[in-house]
Amino acid sequence: MPRGKPEIDTEKCKGCALCIQSCPKDILRMSDDFNKQGVPYATCIDDDACIACKFCAIICPDMVIKILQYA
Repeated sequence: MPRGKPEIDTEKCKGCALCIQSCPKDILRMSDDFNKQGVPYATCIDDDACIACKFCAIICPDMVIKILQYA
C-alpha cells in the first residue's frame, strides 16, 4: 500500500477544513494554533497512517497541501 505524508503550507491555509472531511484515514485536524491570517490551520496527527490517496490535496481550494510519497 502506498505511503506518504501531507505537507501543509500552514501560513496559506485558510482553515476551510475541506481536507479534514475528505481524509479516509481521519488523520487531519485543525490546529489549536493560528497562522498569520489569524485562522487555525489543518495539521496531520499521524503521518505514519497516511496512505497517500491525495484526497486532501485534490480538494484544497488553495492548493496548500502536497503529498510527499515514499515506499
